[in-house]
Amino acid sequence: MLIYKIFRAGEWAELLANGATPGAPVDLADGYVHFSTAEQALGTAAKHFAGEDGLMLLAAESDALGDALKWEPSRRGALFPHLYRDLRMSDLLWARPLPLIGNAHDFPEEVAGHVDPTRAQFDAFKALGRDHPIDMLNLVRFRTAAAYPADHPLHGKSLSGSEAYANYGQDTAPVLSRVGGSIIWRGAFESTLIGPASERWDAAFVARYPSAHAFLEMVTDPAYRQAVIHRQAAIETSRLIRCAALETGGGFA
Repeated sequence: MLIYKIFRAGEWAELLANGATPGAPVDLADGYVHFSTAEQALGTAAKHFAGEDGLMLLAAESDALGDALKWEPSRRGALFPHLYRDLRMSDLLWARPLPLIGNAHDFPEEVAGHVDPTRAQFDAFKALGRDHPIDMLNLVRFRTAAAYPADHPLHGKSLSGSEAYANYGQDTAPVLSRVGGSIIWRGAFESTLIGPASERWDAAFVARYPSAHAFLEMVTDPAYRQAVIHRQAAIETSRLIRCAALETGGGFA
């Protein structure tokens, strides 16, 4: 699997100049080079690099690092990858800028995916009108294997992303119905005629809610909040797009 390292400009320059580095000051202090998985990288950026621009995101294949890579408990007891030797340029699969957009770092989609809304996105949603019906376009790509948290009963049960999403659908159906929501269209993805060739979707549907109030009631419902763990385990990336229904006619516009 790919693991990730964030470097400041000076640390990246040192690696470029020397071909190897013992890491950042925190790495020198701890005696190993800190890495993060894709699931951990956003938290690492928020905790240790908040508000910093000019960063570089580095990717390495964990299996290629051999016995020098150890998985050890760190933040909240989760296992993090630690490299007990210098990091070499030859270890890297790629290195990309990690820009700061507003107050958050803009990770590549293959690292962060789009599973949950950012705070800024959720605030923008809530700032819109709440008293009219809304349609939510859902485009979903599943993980090959579901990624449940280590303390979840389904962790290690070898569920696919599709199976985890089915659990999400089953457990949230009563909540969706209770707030007056329904699925008004569902389709099977076939191909992308215009758009990135890499985009593919395993689920595509439109959910209609009587109001934004109803949607917010659903996502804050305790039963939904428990069930959304299945969604987070299931999804590699997704799009959730709010629309207001308009009158239809015989033309495109």
